[in-house]
Amino acid sequence: MASMSRGRRVGTFLRSAGLRSAGLRSAGANPQSPDADERTGEEGFTLAEVIVSIALFTVISFSVMFALVTLVKFTGVTQNRVAAANLARQEIEKLRGQNSTLSQLDVSASTVSLKGITYTVTPVMTPAANATCAAGAFRNVTVNVTWNNSGSRSVRYDTVLSC
Repeated sequence: MASMSRGRRVGTFLRSAGLRSAGLRSAGANPQSPDADERTGEEGFTLAEVIVSIALFTVISFSVMFALVTLVKFTGVTQNRVAAANLARQEIEKLRGQNSTLSQLDVSASTVSLKGITYTVTPVMTPAANATCAAGAFRNVTVNVTWNNSGSRSVRYDTVLSC
C-alpha cells in the first residue's frame, strides 16, 4: 500500500512539474490508471488529409511555376523593347548631328541584329529629308523600330528638328 501511494505522489509530482506532457511517466505506474497517458485518437494524419495536402501543395507549386515562367517571358519582351527604344534614340541623335551640319539627312531604313533578334530602324521626316527647309522652320521626325519575336512588335519615337 505504501508503494502505491508513493507511485501516485511521483505521478502527481511529475504532472505538477510539467514533465507528464513531455511523455514521461512515473516508474511502475499502471497503464490503466488515470495517471497514464490518455490517447485521444488524433495523433497522425488520415489518408484523406495527406491526399488533400499533396493536392493543395501541387496546385500552389504549379501556380508559382506559371507565375515565374510568365515573368521570364515578360522580361525578355521588355529587354527587346528597351533595345528597340535605344536604337530609335540613337537614330534620332544621328539625325540631329546630321541636321546641325546642314548635310543631306540619311533617312534610309537600316537593320541591326542584337542577341539574335533583327531590328528594322525606319526614320520618316515631314517635310522629307531631301526637301528644302526654310530657316526657322522645323521637321517632324518619327523613327519606327520593328522586330519579330513572338509576333510583330514596334517602338516609335517622335521629335522635332529645327532647320
